[in-house]
Amino acid sequence: MVDAPGDGDNAAAATDPWLFPPPRRETNKPIPGPLPKSVRVVRANLVYVDKQGLPPAMITRLRRLAAFQNPEFYRAQRMRLSTFGKPRVICCAEDFPEYAALPRGCLDQAIDLLSEHGISPVVQDQRSDGVPQDFAFLGQLSPRQEDAVRVLMSFDDGVFSAPTGFGKTVIAAWMIAHRKVNTLVLVHRRQLLDQWRARLSAFLGLPSDSIGQIGGGKVNPTGVLDVGMIQTLNRGGQVDGIVATYGHVVVDECHHISAVSFEQVLKSVKARYILGLTATPIRKDGRHPIIMMQCGPLRVRLSQRMALRGSLEHVVIPRATQFRLPDDAADSTIQQIYGMLAADPDRNAMIIADVIQAVRAGRSPLVLTERTAHLKELVEGLKGHVANIVVLRGGRTDRQRQQIAAMLAAVPDSEERVIVATGRYAGEGFDDARLDTLFLALPISWKGTLQQYAGRLHRSYEGKRVVQVYDYVDANVPVLGRMYGRRLRGYKAMGYVVTDDTDDARSTMPLKGDCLF
Repeated sequence: MVDAPGDGDNAAAATDPWLFPPPRRETNKPIPGPLPKSVRVVRANLVYVDKQGLPPAMITRLRRLAAFQNPEFYRAQRMRLSTFGKPRVICCAEDFPEYAALPRGCLDQAIDLLSEHGISPVVQDQRSDGVPQDFAFLGQLSPRQEDAVRVLMSFDDGVFSAPTGFGKTVIAAWMIAHRKVNTLVLVHRRQLLDQWRARLSAFLGLPSDSIGQIGGGKVNPTGVLDVGMIQTLNRGGQVDGIVATYGHVVVDECHHISAVSFEQVLKSVKARYILGLTATPIRKDGRHPIIMMQCGPLRVRLSQRMALRGSLEHVVIPRATQFRLPDDAADSTIQQIYGMLAADPDRNAMIIADVIQAVRAGRSPLVLTERTAHLKELVEGLKGHVANIVVLRGGRTDRQRQQIAAMLAAVPDSEERVIVATGRYAGEGFDDARLDTLFLALPISWKGTLQQYAGRLHRSYEGKRVVQVYDYVDANVPVLGRMYGRRLRGYKAMGYVVTDDTDDARSTMPLKGDCLF
């Protein structure tokens, strides 16, 4: 029998590891030693803290403000997989000979840390004020949008999170008009670039050719109001210096900023005003702290239920399929299962029949799948039954995208139509206010993706009263049943009501079955 080690047992513990005391979480104790009375803090593209007089412990504590644990490391560790190449901690701070540099979103925490130790921060503002402009907003905000901009205008930077359909682009245009400085809007897709130029032209009353374009085959910045693709502004790790010349930067779909090449662009921005826009401030990979570090703290966040309250009726129609895995496919990966789902003729026939029925009822459907081969299969099944079928997928040329947009615009409300698209193309950044019915042709599980997809239906449109989501439930496959359980929680968070639309869906309604969770 071994006695519990005391303070004098360190030597024994060094050779007998079973004698080590259990680990305890360290608390942030006050940093001892002589500390300076004041420290110079410079606000620019980053927050630069002068290291002169600061002990190493304080510099380390400052750097920790810009660090967080890497979920991918711990996920691999839990599964006993290799953690090689996966850092335990992700740090967004930078080190210079005379300064510790933190992302702009860490400013308040850095000032609080210094103040707690009796150090007076002397803040010098070296941000770019930009060039004054005389923008005017021609639209009209709703009362909820007015509440949002009232909060956002009280801060120089920050993130605005609201579901698709709330009007984040309208709010950004209002902010641009009231900041009244030259502005750069950052996007990550050509589709979004075109949309932003069209929306800004409408809301600010500017000719479309007066709004600069950086990306999509053109580099024509005006230095006044430009829309740029982040990929174009960062070529081979070299960020275009033009990003430092604006006084206001708007980051659309800012949850993508955690990508290293995108983050590099934000680190080069010196603008006084920064606004991040997103419907999903939480990332599945856990790297969402980078969003707030680079764009500023989360200033306004509206839930789906709060933003859509009273505007539309939201309904989920579960459709139970008879899909089963073959006996020899029990160990299939999720991608292999997706392939079998996409090729299942009975399941596809059910989806096609539901879409045709919805069209006959006067609805405007969007059919989403994750696979191009599945998309083609569904389109073939719809041919001859629907007058206008619009296919949206990646790999299109500019001319083809323009033709598709023109085709959509040319279909009058009195004519039936169906949009069949890949989730990657239409799930984010695609706008068509007429859409009122979503068909999830392949299962998903993450709530962020579900919000993006369902958000395609949430824009206001004349005559739209009820939006519907057809959810195909493959409960005979346990992993797919669990995915449906996660979708149910996502629907609930958005304020959707799950209905028993058909007899064969009744088996999907009870939430007690273990296979669903």
